[in-house]
Amino acid sequence: MTELLRNLAGRLREVVANRRASPRRPARLPCLVSFPDPRASDHGRRPPTLQARTRDLSATGVAIIAPVIRINDRYLTDSTLLLRLELPAGTIEMIVKSVRYERLAPEDEEEGYLVGVHILEMKEENRARYDAHLRGLE
Repeated sequence: MTELLRNLAGRLREVVANRRASPRRPARLPCLVSFPDPRASDHGRRPPTLQARTRDLSATGVAIIAPVIRINDRYLTDSTLLLRLELPAGTIEMIVKSVRYERLAPEDEEEGYLVGVHILEMKEENRARYDAHLRGLE
């Protein structure tokens, strides 16, 4: 009976662990995070930006390691974000929404915050380059 329960628990872990429709691919890429500001480009100025890097990528989201959780007085979890991702083939931009965050533990090899974002929109040519990069990570 104990063995049956152990097998059942193991199978349940497999099913729950594989619930993601889009597999994550480890990728350490530099990126810039900012809040979209349509007025900034009209006046030739750039909005305040945070330098970060990715931990992993998927077709539907990105995990970002950020040194802080705020840009000025706004939290990264407050609204949509503009993410500029430095791929080897060039920079792409996407609009993303934070879906979760956590402060990294002191014993982690990295410092700061892990921020999970969901991709909301991306220009077609950026999507093509992003998808090509993902395929290269398989």
